[in-house]
Amino acid sequence: MNTEITTPKNIEEWVALICEREMPVFDMTARKVIAFTGDDLAPISALANVILCDASLTARVLKLANSIFYNPNGVVISTVTRAIVVLGFNVVRDICLAVRLIEELVKGAARDRLGRELAQAMHAAIQARALAEIYNEKTAEEVFIATLLSRIGEMAFWCYSGEIGSRLEQRLNQPNMSPERAQEQVLGFHLSQLSRQLIKEWRLSELLQRAIHQSGQGGEQMQAIKLGQQLAQCAKDQGWQSQEMTQLIQKIAKITELSVVETQTLVHQKARAAIQLAADLGASFAAAYIPLPGAEAVEVIPSAATKSGVANKLLSDGALQIKILRELDAVLEAGQFDFNVIMELVLEGIYRGIGMDRVIFALVSPDKKVIKAKYALSQLQEELVTGFQFSRDANTPDVLFQTLDRKVPRWFSAQEYDAHLRLIPAQLTQLMGQTPFMLAPIVVNQHSIGLFYADRSCSQRALDNASFSDFKHFVAQANVGISLAAARRKR
Repeated sequence: MNTEITTPKNIEEWVALICEREMPVFDMTARKVIAFTGDDLAPISALANVILCDASLTARVLKLANSIFYNPNGVVISTVTRAIVVLGFNVVRDICLAVRLIEELVKGAARDRLGRELAQAMHAAIQARALAEIYNEKTAEEVFIATLLSRIGEMAFWCYSGEIGSRLEQRLNQPNMSPERAQEQVLGFHLSQLSRQLIKEWRLSELLQRAIHQSGQGGEQMQAIKLGQQLAQCAKDQGWQSQEMTQLIQKIAKITELSVVETQTLVHQKARAAIQLAADLGASFAAAYIPLPGAEAVEVIPSAATKSGVANKLLSDGALQIKILRELDAVLEAGQFDFNVIMELVLEGIYRGIGMDRVIFALVSPDKKVIKAKYALSQLQEELVTGFQFSRDANTPDVLFQTLDRKVPRWFSAQEYDAHLRLIPAQLTQLMGQTPFMLAPIVVNQHSIGLFYADRSCSQRALDNASFSDFKHFVAQANVGISLAAARRKR
């Protein structure tokens, strides 16, 4: 990372520098994720589609969804949609923000100091999450993210600090020098103030803003954050065997109504869990700075996602298809006939499992005269959702409406495309290009309600009999799920 920059002179210039250097919350993916903050009505598909169009983020989210930290029972989750259903919308949204931040931060300079900051933030976050679970499990993930990002100013500074970071490091190493005093002398402000400014600029969660300002007198969430931070700080500065730590554990035991032994066991377990999460988030270099009880070394255990190959490499199409179909079966067997979840799982199965470049699900209007995209997976998904809209022309044959009317899947190979060009709407060719594609209708109670479109235009890989067969199989499963959902609504 280039550090040949003019050194900022005040906190406002530091905020401007970090924003100009495009910290990850300012990239397109993270901007879309931030847009979901505070939107309780945002659909699963909205977040899933953003994640799926970023291969790196998809792999990291699935790795975390399969990690011991989030998935202690080791049930393999193979789809982003299922991860959101299992972990919750807000959990996955906040994971995305944390991952994007950490991905950029680990590239920065001052790696040693950044590692210490990241280690302390992760350790505090895991301890705070564990305490929040005792109070109210529903708020635990929000507490985790708020604690993790509460030192974002410190982490961002060391990422971009350059020469002034070296000066601050020297001042910090002087005897009896507190971090706040050193920061004031070198920078003219405290790094906690930079955290406040960045959190405000990026419009992060209300809890995080309250935590960083230390506003509010209570509340179990704020208490969990504060105690988590105190545990991490005490472990770093005083050690696990210190009198200060003993007193802190006794204090936590009293607050949580656990025994001292139970409390000690819990915080020791979470300290060990912190090193694993550091690895799962892609920041294993920070693990060495997380103080652990005793002198034992802690092995970083491969997560379920790593063992199954989800995180580190693409699974073969067939293997991933089987996993996604099993997840779809599990949803149906559990009686979870949510239309959007079923369609998202099928969409993801076609996109990732069969290996398509563009997948669209479109609904037909009640009068059967208009087809309009509802979901799309592609690098240009917004363009596809907006542009994939067609009206029936009674005088002109149209493959889209023919597929709906005949209720039969179709595969337009390169040869068929040329032979049946008159059936392909000019608007479709203009939007998608002249490329082979596949169509399959969604049929409920003998009525076509929509269709799936898929192609491999971007990669120019050929469609074949196997991919068409797999495509039809996924759509057939969607038909089963939607039919069951329709039957359930009639009861």
